[in-house]
Amino acid sequence: MMLSRRQRHRSVTKLQNKYLLIGLTVVLMSMAVISTALSEKAAVPALAGQVRLSGQELSMVLPTWQELLFSGVPGLQTVAEKRPLPRFDMEQFGINLFQVFTSIDLGDMRSLITSEIPVLASVKNGNLPVSSKPVAILPNLKTAGIADTGKPLIGIYHTHTAESYIPTSGVAHKPGGQIGDIVGVGQALVQQMAKYQITAIQSNTIHDYPSFMKAYGPSEITAKKMLEENPSIQMIFDIHRDAQKRENTTVVINGKEAAKIMIIVATGQPDLVQPHWQENHAFAKLIDSKLNQHYPGLSRGIQLVEWRYNQHLHPRALLLEVGCQENSLEEATRSMEMLGDVLAEIIAENKLQQGNTQ
Repeated sequence: MMLSRRQRHRSVTKLQNKYLLIGLTVVLMSMAVISTALSEKAAVPALAGQVRLSGQELSMVLPTWQELLFSGVPGLQTVAEKRPLPRFDMEQFGINLFQVFTSIDLGDMRSLITSEIPVLASVKNGNLPVSSKPVAILPNLKTAGIADTGKPLIGIYHTHTAESYIPTSGVAHKPGGQIGDIVGVGQALVQQMAKYQITAIQSNTIHDYPSFMKAYGPSEITAKKMLEENPSIQMIFDIHRDAQKRENTTVVINGKEAAKIMIIVATGQPDLVQPHWQENHAFAKLIDSKLNQHYPGLSRGIQLVEWRYNQHLHPRALLLEVGCQENSLEEATRSMEMLGDVLAEIIAENKLQQGNTQ
């Protein structure tokens, strides 16, 4: 079908606008990179007498990215004086820009895999014998006597410690090895369990800096240490947030918005043996069933993944995805309060069952 001249013109105009936007973005990024790289040099030789300037002195002499931008767009200075420009975060700017054009979160490589093979995002592993029937009681969950001693029953850590919620902190990942909002999510679960006189301990150890991709190596060391030093632990959670869209990870419960919880069960690979995956899966199904019973819609279900995610270390080890980068810490905290209610019920039921069989 032939396009009219107006349609062709509109298509060309849209294409031109798109390339103009990309070009402007590249220019701004280039200016920012140059300004940042120069200002962070520890010392550089100056032309006059080879005087060496410190990084702080250099940053006072060289133009900032805002000054470069103002020189190119004169009228912007007046606007900026009325409304100051935000602090420029080069790392986060690059991550956000890439996610806009590709829908891939550089902070979460799983989004790269699912973007290239979209069906993986919704398909669960069908090659393993999986029972859909949730168990009522976990036979090896030893809670009788432990809870009364004050020893920890629950362990919490975060492989990707920098993960954050944009509405709360303005970034999806805290830069430079800083602790992100996700640690606050773990703290909320610790506090909720304390309301039931159940002790939960949390590690704030940073694992994803300097290497995000190698974070599971350091986090495995943390999980092992936590379990060795606290043999009373009966369940251990690696808490993350997902890379998704808000509409997929938000639910309204009792009139308030909360971040949905996805439960990840690792089934292992031939070279990454996971002997506990069926026990972990049974535990996941029990949590999922309780969440659906008490808080319909809070659970996003269970996803089986052919990996390990440190779940080979314990028969009740799970990875939890609490909301996405577009949720808020408040919404994620609200979810942890409800998850805490469910975990307390599971522990109480198992304690009662063990008491009846003794």
